[in-house]
Amino acid sequence: MTRKLPYSPGDIFAVPLRDHGYALGVVARADGKGIVLGYFFGPRVESLEGLPQVRALEANSAIKICRCGDLGLIREKWPVVGRVESWDPAQWNVPEFCRNGDTRVVYDGDSLAISREERLDSRECRLLPQDGLEGAGFVEIKLTRLLGA
Repeated sequence: MTRKLPYSPGDIFAVPLRDHGYALGVVARADGKGIVLGYFFGPRVESLEGLPQVRALEANSAIKICRCGDLGLIREKWPVVGRVESWDPAQWNVPEFCRNGDTRVVYDGDSLAISREERLDSRECRLLPQDGLEGAGFVEIKLTRLLGA
């Protein structure tokens, strides 16, 4: 029997930063087995109390896009705080990623499984998000650094 997950694609969630405040994230895809494709946003939100209705996030404004584990969402350390208005997965695509500086990795939009890998010029590869599966703690640390103090 499959258990119901406490999140679904289109949900907006808050990621606690390691020093203070939160970043916001959007579940763009979920494989149902513990992996999500997350789009993450600044600026830093100091408190979730009184957080206005957050629905106007746009994919092209993300400061980070990655495949990550869903432990923060499952344990509700990353609480769901809203939903993208008029959710349309086509507006939140699964980007191509760069692995090892010279390999383009393409993931299937439904399963998040690798569908293709190919060599790519390192200059082009550097323009893509870094490939990998990030743990919740790593995402928190990375977002803390990206958003500064």
